[in-house]
Amino acid sequence: MNMRGSGQQAECDIYVRISQDLTGEEQGVQRQEDKCRELCEHLGLKVRYAWVDNDLSATKKDVVRPDFEALLQSKPQAIVCWHTDRLIRVTRDLERVIDLGVNVYAVEAGHLDLSTPAGRAVARTVTAWATYEGEQKAARQKLANQQAAAQGRPYTAGIRPFGYGDDHMTIMAEEAAAIVQGAQMILSGESLSAVARTWTAAGLRSPRGLARGGDAWTLRGVKKVLTSPRYIGQSTYLGEVMGKAQWPPILDPDVHYGVVAILNSPERFSGGPRTGRTPQTLVSGIGICGECTETVSGRGYRGVPVYGCRKTHTHTPRSIVDDRVSKATLARLVFPDFLGQILSSQTAQDGVSSAHLQAEAQVLRERLDGLATAYAEGAISLSQMTAGSSALQKKLEAIDAELVSTAGIPPIDPVKGVAGLIADWPNLPLPTRRAWVDFCLVVTLNPAKGRHLTSMSVDDHVTIEWRDVSE
Repeated sequence: MNMRGSGQQAECDIYVRISQDLTGEEQGVQRQEDKCRELCEHLGLKVRYAWVDNDLSATKKDVVRPDFEALLQSKPQAIVCWHTDRLIRVTRDLERVIDLGVNVYAVEAGHLDLSTPAGRAVARTVTAWATYEGEQKAARQKLANQQAAAQGRPYTAGIRPFGYGDDHMTIMAEEAAAIVQGAQMILSGESLSAVARTWTAAGLRSPRGLARGGDAWTLRGVKKVLTSPRYIGQSTYLGEVMGKAQWPPILDPDVHYGVVAILNSPERFSGGPRTGRTPQTLVSGIGICGECTETVSGRGYRGVPVYGCRKTHTHTPRSIVDDRVSKATLARLVFPDFLGQILSSQTAQDGVSSAHLQAEAQVLRERLDGLATAYAEGAISLSQMTAGSSALQKKLEAIDAELVSTAGIPPIDPVKGVAGLIADWPNLPLPTRRAWVDFCLVVTLNPAKGRHLTSMSVDDHVTIEWRDVSE
């Protein structure tokens, strides 16, 4: 709001508005104000205030025009605008202006005397036609946008998307690499915050955020990028996938849909386990609670890393469990009856064992479940769920076919054998160690039942049973 000079002659307030200001330089509203001032001078009116709503629609119900609201509260003697549709576009706003009982002067639409029945009737007629024109224009634009999306053409009227150039088609190499990295971070169990920090630290900025004066990436902005079908080469309209896009993809479909399943899982916001998240601890999802028999997960308890079930029956220190389980697994590996059966049953093709394939298949199944749950909760559309399920299902079928020819044992180096496995245990990848623990042991974590954790022995905390290979 800009305050202007006032005198003894009749006063008026100027109101200017523009629906979309792509540059943010307010040149459109300034041109309107200049014309309004010329009219005020011609009418002999002194300008009290100039009210400006820049880059704001007057037809959307959820959009509030701050200066329009302030104008109504200020009780103006008269209102001057460039055109009446800048001031009022819908009947509900017209009636509020009518309640003021003042004259409205427009540079391009003449004078509306709202103090008389005839003037009010004219105003209502003009507004009705403006509303009709706006609705017709919106319908035509909607049809044009829908057709463009069906043809895979980009919507270039808006700000360029992160990862693509101003033509919305050309891949920006540095930004595309960041998108791939961010997707892999989510698949490996890292958070949106970690991705946002990584992108911000790399000096990358959201084009939309920059247009609004932002600097660092927000969680919402990162999620919007990583879950958009745009990045697997699909065009959308109002959230629905319309078909193959004309621009090149940045992400593989299975990576994209894995990220979508993780980030849109309702459990992500309720403290539950993340669907599709790679376990980050040795016994999570393997060990069971001795009270309720549910699987346990890694968590914190009074500042100590522990394993516990969802019903908090157990708070077993992670260090005790990991040490006990590792030793029991290695002991099982060197036991005579077990070693012979492993060596006799070992078959591996190209160094890939069934454990890797089983783990990957399980992740894919969890992501399929995650997509279905996300759709049920309204987080993604039916077309997104269908396309994602199809892509993940094809990969799952390929893995299932490969599993038919494997022996069903965890990874083992054919040269180093079991001895190498034992010697390298501390340095083996976590998925490999988890696979051997699950293959060799049944791990039960026992509730304290009133005992202090420090007074319990290792056997009080953890019960180990060896699996038979025939299982």
